[in-house]
Amino acid sequence: MSRLIEKFREAYKGVSPTKLVDTYFNLLSKIDECKREQDFKKMLMYCQMSISLLEPLIEQTKKEFGTFDIKSIPAIELGCTFWAIYRAEGQLLNLKEVVEYFPEPEPWKENIEEAFAMKGLVSRIYRYVRDNKGCLQKDLKKVFGVEDGSLISYVVYYMALVGKLERKKKGNTYSLFAK
Repeated sequence: MSRLIEKFREAYKGVSPTKLVDTYFNLLSKIDECKREQDFKKMLMYCQMSISLLEPLIEQTKKEFGTFDIKSIPAIELGCTFWAIYRAEGQLLNLKEVVEYFPEPEPWKENIEEAFAMKGLVSRIYRYVRDNKGCLQKDLKKVFGVEDGSLISYVVYYMALVGKLERKKKGNTYSLFAK
């Protein structure tokens, strides 16, 4: 039994599954609002709360529709990206534990694997940019020996979005600066 799942079950003991699922969907609205407002730390707090409600969501969805056919779980998708960018390994480990516990979120295991790869890349990119002010984003793929340049672009974009890097347009690429 997962220690985290036990904690969630204890926290919601006695609360109706319908109320828990309603809370889940209310949190989705808050996640979306915070994302629009670029309040990422608050968004992640709502993601964390939302993750604790996956079990009732899975159970109610299967009860009502006979299957769990939800195609998007923003708390996992956004959580993976932003917890990786903030290098919040503990949160990623918690997310991994929850996703591995239930069979239904199997499709999101890949997101978690990618998040751990991103987390490692964030540290390397930050150090390199800090030590090489004004380096070009297009050179990072070669510097780190990464085959997938889109992963580098994705990580750099989100690092800039949360304020860890500054990007200045330079031709068809960006000059990068650590903040």
